[in-house]
Amino acid sequence: MKSRVFWTRRWTPLRPHPVQYRLWRSTARFVGVPAGRRSGKTEIAKRRLVLALAQPKPWHDPRYFYGVPTRDQAKRIAWQDFLDLIPDDWIPGGKQGPAVSRSTLTIRTIFGSELHVVSLNRPQRLEGNAWDGGVLDESSDLRPKTFDLSIRPAISDRIGWVWRIGVPKRQGLGAAEYRDFCEKCLADDFPDGQCFCWPSSDILPAAEVNHARDTLDAKDFREQYQASWETASGQIFHAFQAEYNVRPCPYLPDQAVVVGSDFNVDPMAWVLGHRHKTPDRLEWFDEIFLHNSNTREALDVLWQRYQGHRGGWQFYGDASASQRNTAAAASDYVQIANDERFKRAGRTMHYLRDNPPLDDRLSACNGLLENAAGQRRMFIDPRCKHLLADLQQRCYRPGSRKPADSAFRGRQMGHITDAMGYAVYYLFPIKLRLDKPVQVIA
Repeated sequence: MKSRVFWTRRWTPLRPHPVQYRLWRSTARFVGVPAGRRSGKTEIAKRRLVLALAQPKPWHDPRYFYGVPTRDQAKRIAWQDFLDLIPDDWIPGGKQGPAVSRSTLTIRTIFGSELHVVSLNRPQRLEGNAWDGGVLDESSDLRPKTFDLSIRPAISDRIGWVWRIGVPKRQGLGAAEYRDFCEKCLADDFPDGQCFCWPSSDILPAAEVNHARDTLDAKDFREQYQASWETASGQIFHAFQAEYNVRPCPYLPDQAVVVGSDFNVDPMAWVLGHRHKTPDRLEWFDEIFLHNSNTREALDVLWQRYQGHRGGWQFYGDASASQRNTAAAASDYVQIANDERFKRAGRTMHYLRDNPPLDDRLSACNGLLENAAGQRRMFIDPRCKHLLADLQQRCYRPGSRKPADSAFRGRQMGHITDAMGYAVYYLFPIKLRLDKPVQVIA
């Protein structure tokens, strides 16, 4: 498309960069850009939006948005830039005319298209209109589910496109969701999605990067300037490192399967592994993660996957399973105990009468991931995506020792690592003996 946008002084040439060039040429509908601070991602996204304003559409009113977490950010980092980028003769009546609304941060063009600079502290503002495309900036700070519940439905009518950009932060309301989106795009696991990443050192002068290196701590520097996904501050599973704890963990038909279970209804989360004796270690090879489910359905899924298993089954889990009822009107604990399929397959059940203290359970997990001697005795297969997400992102509330799981409600954070933790605490307790009576059913 030929364009006159380069007539404005704001369109100065950008430094050539191969990844930025591929981003600019991308035709993917959904794009993630977790790039370094001051590295050009926002400038490229703004220019892409301005070019879109002149693109012909089958309808008379194309609409585009540039969304940030707050209105202050919308005015401070975006509004004036768009006024500078859009040529005067694209706006009927000029930039001081009625086509530019400074109260609603809206610009209407001679092509019939509109650009809306919006704050997403209330993402419902975008609902009710059909949108042709847009950019979500500072994505780590957006409210969870903003894209899924508000943006995606609003672009469906016109098959609109969205760029999600921002520094790959380890903190922020939407940090876990943004990371998940970018990682899925990198793994080709998000339909029509692509991800582009580059460090600030590719763009900024070396002196600026060196100054940042001298003044920031290691994690902040890697996050802000090297575009590195760091583990969350206050990370619960601080001993976990994907480089060392993630590896292929084979399923062995003749060895007992350890089943760690959390009996939440949504999600119902179970992990499956083997305990190896030489050296003594625990390897998780699979997971079950079901929404709006119950114990009966989880047992059915487990049996369907591994009904030919010959090595026996060992069930570990939430002690409360023996006390509360599911929708099936029978306790989770009793359902497992009475399942004839697993009885015949040689199952045993191992439950504490009461759940261990949370700190003890988490300490047992960290001690298995890496102990004080630097030994790692717990490994996770890459197929266990929900378990790995929890291990990487689950963190404490600021200033407390309580998990910040409620902040990640859209991701159902916590349940699957709880399932893992019950088994770990039983099999590898942090004390020489368990200080709670143990109930074992053969």
